[in-house]
Amino acid sequence: MTTAAQTSSSLIDWLQGLAKRQDRGRLAALRRGLLLEPNQFYELYRVVPPQFLEGAGRDEIQRRLMVAVLFATHQGSFPSDPENKRHHNLGESLRLLARKRAGGSIDSEEGLPEPLKRRLDALLAAPSDELFPHLRQVIRMLKAEEIPVDWEQLLWDLRNWDQEDRRVQWQWSRSFYVGEREA
Repeated sequence: MTTAAQTSSSLIDWLQGLAKRQDRGRLAALRRGLLLEPNQFYELYRVVPPQFLEGAGRDEIQRRLMVAVLFATHQGSFPSDPENKRHHNLGESLRLLARKRAGGSIDSEEGLPEPLKRRLDALLAAPSDELFPHLRQVIRMLKAEEIPVDWEQLLWDLRNWDQEDRRVQWQWSRSFYVGEREA
């Protein structure tokens, strides 16, 4: 029996395989999902192999298809390091974007660009059913500057977005505003 984590990992592997093989047809078909609302992602069933969707509930299928659409938009991923299983959340990717825009270093929270702060704050405040438009914009910004995304971590984070303790939002905020220093 496969778990959601195994299926997710396989989905991300499949997506990365599309990019590696330069399967422009499938990637373009997935990118058309940018024009859809998550409740219309059923149109993407013809693009994604069924083994990545079967056995999952509607919300989980929407999350997987959302990640597939976003991946097709920007295939940039953190390099795989089998010895270091560290994951990177989207707050960290946005901090890398801020650092790149600042010319290489950010000394404090004041060094972070206001537009990125506003973008992240809007994203963190969004309920899960309103995340897609925010994520779509963030992924486009990261693509424009060739900043990588940890797609497996993003999918895990989307699954846990509505946790009462808001752990995902805390982690993204810390990664963006504080960085890798000890809290």
